[in-house]
Amino acid sequence: MKLQVNKEKTHIAHSSSGVKFLGVKIFTKYTLIQENKLDAFKAKIKSITRETGGCNLATVVKRLNPVLRGFVNYFRVANCKVVLRSFMSWVRRRLRAVQMFLWKRPARLHRKLRQLGYAGKFKKIAMRKWHNSMSKQASMAMPNKWFHEELELFDMELVKTGFTIEVI
Repeated sequence: MKLQVNKEKTHIAHSSSGVKFLGVKIFTKYTLIQENKLDAFKAKIKSITRETGGCNLATVVKRLNPVLRGFVNYFRVANCKVVLRSFMSWVRRRLRAVQMFLWKRPARLHRKLRQLGYAGKFKKIAMRKWHNSMSKQASMAMPNKWFHEELELFDMELVKTGFTIEVI
């Protein structure tokens, strides 16, 4: 076939130090997703969940689901359960920030909380601040269950990932 071998990429390596191949780093007993792939995935999620996107949350989730599904199905061979759990937590926080940005005023958040049965006075918060998307009020108004059941957000945590190799 007369193919030329790339001398910079081709080398002998031991699996204890990890071998990078197709987006994963393969070790002797486990595999991990490469850091640059995680960064690229995070950048893609950020572009989809921009606060100033101008569309409702259901549309954002509809755009987001194929990206989440594709990422987890490609990297399901890696031992990435903890990484996926933290990514899903971050994605839900991004979605809470988008919804709070769309509500614009704390009164709408408070109305949603009262519709859910919470009583009392609620503290006014800035609806366009990233740190408030993790507030107790936002979490009560938009619980994790709401994202997955009502908005049908794909849950990457439920996908079985990784495999271990028995070395004898």
